[in-house]
Amino acid sequence: MPGKISELVTGQKIEVQLASSNVPARFYSEFIGAVNERWIIVNMPDARKYSDMREYLKERTPVIVRFVLENENGEICAFRSEISYVISHPTKMLFILWPNQIEHRVIRKGRRFDAFLPAEVAGQSVSGDEVSFKGHVLDVSESGCRLKHEKPDGKLEELWENGSKIVLNIEQKRNGDLTLNAIVRQVKVLEGQVELGVQFMGNQKEQVNSLFSGSLVDIDELSRLESSAR
Repeated sequence: MPGKISELVTGQKIEVQLASSNVPARFYSEFIGAVNERWIIVNMPDARKYSDMREYLKERTPVIVRFVLENENGEICAFRSEISYVISHPTKMLFILWPNQIEHRVIRKGRRFDAFLPAEVAGQSVSGDEVSFKGHVLDVSESGCRLKHEKPDGKLEELWENGSKIVLNIEQKRNGDLTLNAIVRQVKVLEGQVELGVQFMGNQKEQVNSLFSGSLVDIDELSRLESSAR
């Protein structure tokens, strides 16, 4: 089951909880890489947001690590371990001991369908700014979707995080524009673009049904992008 770690990608958001009974704290960080069967390597948490917590990040501190895999099923994974090393150069990193076991459960309800629909993503960033980006929905299920948008200048950790609330405005031929409220569950950067795994918020069954009632692939938009890439 530790093979789940091989599905993580560099820059993916993960949650680290300090498992010590007297410090019930947690923070979000980014996956840097792994040394197989030895360590999982993550960024030291942002000092501006987690300054009070960094003093507890020492060798042999027990931790619980959680992350979401946007694979075919959609899984949340977690394991218990401890911090092996705290490295300061070339950047501050945590080396977490390779786990013996990883617990996981499927979180996506229903089958995921490939899609390609133009969309706009809007919401309040981690830094408190109201932002919006043009992008595309890449696949959908009854409970959420995967999408990508342009990567802005600045640090990714100041943009979205697990739990960020966003509004999706999806352009769908014949159905017109469709608005869905969603919660960010995964953030990563692929090929210079930001990719989000999001969960639709409740009480939107009518909008989700409307999404599935129309075409999930905008052929004209796909052809336009392919032509512009040549």
